[in-house]
Amino acid sequence: MFTKVIAALGLVICVMLAIDMVLPRRHQLAWRARARQLFGPSSGKFSQRFAGLGLRFSSRERRRAAHDAARDAIARAKQRAAKWDGNVYHSDEFERRQRRKPH
Repeated sequence: MFTKVIAALGLVICVMLAIDMVLPRRHQLAWRARARQLFGPSSGKFSQRFAGLGLRFSSRERRRAAHDAARDAIARAKQRAAKWDGNVYHSDEFERRQRRKPH
């Protein structure tokens, strides 16, 4: 039963896309605008349902958390004992390890 519903939904989507490709350009734009108006992210109840789930990709909290994480990573990198030769980083860990012969 479930597979038949999924197959029917897939068939309807394929038929709608085929009809969309056959239409002239101005009819395509009008059809897509109407579909966007009915089912798009700013369609009212549909967007309000998903807004409560925290699916906002550009939320302030996520940007602030990413900014704080980047600032912490930079601070940790500055605290390490190392030598800088221009823009080349020479860590103390590399000098502690014994260099192996390539051959």
